[in-house]
Amino acid sequence: MHDIWRAGGPQIDMLSPDVYLPEFAEIAARYARSGNPLFIPESSSTPAGAANAFFAIGQLNAMGYSPMGIDQPTRLVGFRPGTGVAPAMPADVESQPFPRAYRVLAQLSPLILEHQAKGTIGAAWLNKSLQMRDIELGGYTVNVNLRRNRRAPGIIPEVGYAIVFASGPDEFYVAGTDVQVTFLPKTPGPPIAGLAKVEAGRFENGRWVVTRLLAGDDCVLEYEQAKAAAANQSGSGLRFGEDGPSIQRVKLYRYR
Repeated sequence: MHDIWRAGGPQIDMLSPDVYLPEFAEIAARYARSGNPLFIPESSSTPAGAANAFFAIGQLNAMGYSPMGIDQPTRLVGFRPGTGVAPAMPADVESQPFPRAYRVLAQLSPLILEHQAKGTIGAAWLNKSLQMRDIELGGYTVNVNLRRNRRAPGIIPEVGYAIVFASGPDEFYVAGTDVQVTFLPKTPGPPIAGLAKVEAGRFENGRWVVTRLLAGDDCVLEYEQAKAAAANQSGSGLRFGEDGPSIQRVKLYRYR
């Protein structure tokens, strides 16, 4: 009904969906068109809700995401009133995935506004049915994949998500949870992207603060180097664990 509403009610500024269905990315994309500014007035505050917010803001330039019942902490673990006995909540509500995600989005707010305006932002929303997404950004294909456990390859996270900023030539900020990220050059030149420098950190008052330099096993995704080289990959990338979202800054170089 989107196009009918746009034609019949042109004085309406926004058409905004409440979304609880698992096809969040597809549904939200239907509203982020025809000049309609995307705002999500009601949705989940579970781990999948955190992925929803990152994707809507990072990929669809959403102006906001409002979780239902933010004053009811049991919703953070998936409980909905009237559906049964509420689960026990941990003592530290702020340790739940959704509050963690919003703390990172708050840090990223200046970056989000800058890169939404420039068109240099993208995001991925992943689950077991959709385990990989390519984002064309900054002269690279940024491949975001659900994080793999090298010791237990069959264990795959239920949900993973990331937001990506092309912050300069061969440079990206990435924030995510339960994903791994690699880069493939899309402009003329050497075909393989290596990791020149990877920093973990946070933003404080808009300033990037490095907390750790990452290398070695922090970044190796493929130990079979011949297999990686055959796919024009270095075998290394960015890895984000289940305790995120966390933020990394990467500077790339290219080689043959």
